[in-house]
Amino acid sequence: MIREFDTIFVHPEVANNPRTRELLGRVPHRRAVEIEQMEKLARRSREDPQSSVMRGKFNLALAPYKGRQVEPCPASPGMSCCCYRVINLVAGCPIDCSYCVLQGYLNRPTITVYPELEKIFSELEGELAAEWFVPPRYGTGELSDSLALDNLLRFSPELIRFFAKYPKSWFELKTKGAQVESILDVDPVPPNTVVSWSVNPQKVIDSEERFAASLDQRLEAAGQVRDAGYKLGFHFDPIFHYDRWRRDYREVVEKIYAVARSGDIAWISLGCLRYSPWMAPYYEERFAKHPLLAGELSLVPPDGKYRYPQPLRIEIYRALNEWIAERDSDVYVYLCMESATVFRWALGREVAGDCLGVERGFPPPPGWSG
Repeated sequence: MIREFDTIFVHPEVANNPRTRELLGRVPHRRAVEIEQMEKLARRSREDPQSSVMRGKFNLALAPYKGRQVEPCPASPGMSCCCYRVINLVAGCPIDCSYCVLQGYLNRPTITVYPELEKIFSELEGELAAEWFVPPRYGTGELSDSLALDNLLRFSPELIRFFAKYPKSWFELKTKGAQVESILDVDPVPPNTVVSWSVNPQKVIDSEERFAASLDQRLEAAGQVRDAGYKLGFHFDPIFHYDRWRRDYREVVEKIYAVARSGDIAWISLGCLRYSPWMAPYYEERFAKHPLLAGELSLVPPDGKYRYPQPLRIEIYRALNEWIAERDSDVYVYLCMESATVFRWALGREVAGDCLGVERGFPPPPGWSG
């Protein structure tokens, strides 16, 4: 997703960072502005969410990160946690998904990049030196798409090479894009890096995932990545319920296994559409005419998010799990942001505090037993 940015805002603390200088020379932009107080870039007074969110996709900010950059994924109360570790590398995304929490969570009309990777490496070294009961799994896809801008940023190869030194951990890149050139030159490809795609039927992509790659483009890129030696991952998340969901989602499974063979895929996650009540105004103002967001959802305890009724979610998960098992009975399938009860009824699996422990079937990285 190469594009020209309108403005790159540069904080003076990172102005002399070598990566900042490289990015200013590599990223197409109209102007560069040094600014110390990034909070001044907050949404303009009386600016509507649509204008603010879209303006942010064409401005870039290079800034220092305040606080720890590596942290646990914020699991909802009462949900079985997958013990994922988030690397905050970029905040904001050039893709415009209707359901994206970032449109309300990030109150700054820029995509913010944190170029001081040495800080991340230092934090990771401290964590990875410890003894882990289950394999630690890290990823950069929480506050942005891992690869949508990586052909410009080129941060992912540095992280892949870093994690190659820690074979008892997993490193995952998550994307809805098709630009994978930045990681194809890594040689050798470490066996503990997984490149994952969020997937949905093309009907959902066309309606809800503006500026994202098509399903066929994503799977073509997955084939390139597989051929380069990477493990693959797939995330059916969020899953939408509509009249022909069974036909469409089964077709996605079939398309995945037209590209991937048994053993190519490290894991597949399933998660139905869900959102917090404070997201409703963004849906109303930006996506009022999107029928897929207007399903039969209700507030569900204990996390108080809007969700499909539990029996419907269980039906959806059971169906997808069966279709996947028909193609690949060995791949690890898990649920995202669901309770132990839903795990039990949907997948027939008992989970405790963490759902991805080695003892519960989650695949260990190649170096785990070494």
